[in-house]
Amino acid sequence: MIRKSCDSQPDEAPGTGAFCCAVKHNGLTRQKPVFLIGTMHAPAILLLCSIALLLFSSASYAVHTCADSSISVKADEPVNYREICGSAEDALTFFNRLDLEPLQPLVVEVVSSLPDTISSTAIGCYLEESQRVLVLTFAAVQKSKEWFGVPVGRSMYRSLVTHEVAHAVADCNFAIPHPTIQAHEYVAYVAMFAMMNPNLREDVMSRNPGVSFDSEREMNAIIYMFDPMRFGIAAYRHYLEKGNGNAFLLRVLSGKALTNHGLELPNLRFPCPYHVPCAHSVTCSAC
Repeated sequence: MIRKSCDSQPDEAPGTGAFCCAVKHNGLTRQKPVFLIGTMHAPAILLLCSIALLLFSSASYAVHTCADSSISVKADEPVNYREICGSAEDALTFFNRLDLEPLQPLVVEVVSSLPDTISSTAIGCYLEESQRVLVLTFAAVQKSKEWFGVPVGRSMYRSLVTHEVAHAVADCNFAIPHPTIQAHEYVAYVAMFAMMNPNLREDVMSRNPGVSFDSEREMNAIIYMFDPMRFGIAAYRHYLEKGNGNAFLLRVLSGKALTNHGLELPNLRFPCPYHVPCAHSVTCSAC
């Protein structure tokens, strides 16, 4: 589900998948975000993602520019462009509420399959080195059958696309160079659930009772890797708690919360572990 931004280099042309990240949030401005070739967490995993870039040729894609937007969509087969554009706009709408302003263009690449180097359970990925958002087609995602215990339908697919775009926008707004995995995922899951169809969100939450975090300490990389979906549900419930909300989210983006890179296993309020669904790529969405 994750990853990173643009170095002080010339802006790339629309359609390349990159967008400039000079942004502001809560009075802070990052004039020169860093293109991370590796990170403090899982450098080998990100190396695989960078290798995966070689498997995609931008020349093979048809490009669609979303109406009244600088967002574009690339697809290697017919897709519902309105759906993908709307999903991306959902992420931008969420972050606009926090006074976060990514500079565009932003390109979402819709593909029938992800590179072989990425986990077979992945449905999308944000490649931080090149700022590329890759998501599977709806038909490919439907093969997963369920996400969060709910059958995959159009509304769920839209939310999953929003999640990946949220990674791209959030990545440009972190005030620290090496945010933790849990920081990246907390922000992206909160954005996804906040913009999710209300009926679908209620269904997801009702099917996952008692999944929550008691404290910030319980949100760490190992918990995310054991079960990303439960992490996401618990993160959103934490966000909804009194005293958290956007104030906590801005603390995460400013590097004042969820900064522990350790992998300690705290007491949990949900069973763990079940499986490690994204063993080959913690930077990608997986079920």
